[in-house]
Amino acid sequence: MGFSLYGPYHIGWLIVITSSVIVVSKHFKSLDTTGQTFVQRMLAWFILLFEIMKDIYLVKVNVFSIDYLPFELCGLAIFAIFYHAYTNHSMIGEMLYNLFLPGAIAALLFCNWTHRPIYEFMSIFSFIFHLALVMYCVMVLHAGIVQPNKKRIGGSVLFLGIAASIIYPLNKLWGTNFMFLNVPSPGSPLVPLESIFGNPGYIFGLILIILLLWGIMYLPWKKRKTAFVKSLVK
Repeated sequence: MGFSLYGPYHIGWLIVITSSVIVVSKHFKSLDTTGQTFVQRMLAWFILLFEIMKDIYLVKVNVFSIDYLPFELCGLAIFAIFYHAYTNHSMIGEMLYNLFLPGAIAALLFCNWTHRPIYEFMSIFSFIFHLALVMYCVMVLHAGIVQPNKKRIGGSVLFLGIAASIIYPLNKLWGTNFMFLNVPSPGSPLVPLESIFGNPGYIFGLILIILLLWGIMYLPWKKRKTAFVKSLVK
């Protein structure tokens, strides 16, 4: 038996995730540079190894398929976070803020694993995995390691353009739906967009949503204090 969006089980997870992110981000900011680097790298390794563990599990129970390759936006975040943990590269940090953090939050708010039994490994994995993605992005934002700058948005646009141009034809070739470029995720805002713009026209609607979201996220950074980060984690 699965669970319903915004039912008790889902809300419970969202509360646990929010609380965990707040506590860890506060502690992370209090650490010195060495301590922060250690936590960044340990969390990056956890995310990578957790993904590998998931694949091993799926192979063991004979359900692994090409659909489980890390070609979703959150799957690509694994490698971005790992690289950032060892370099604190500003462009990657920008992508953590304007691509991977919103993507991970959206995955938690509109999770597409509601059909899975609540105690099944993949259900628990999905919540913990996205929790870890959000946690990394928020803690480096709160600590000031990542300082968003709208001048770097071009790098994120380029990344999305390249990724989509590669993944879209692969979806057609393999019959997959990575990054939801072929079919909207059930229960997500992409569904009404499809009814308005059609398919693949809903991708145009998705682009409009991204632009609107960035417009909000990049309101003068120093004045906003990042409403969803700095006002949440004081």
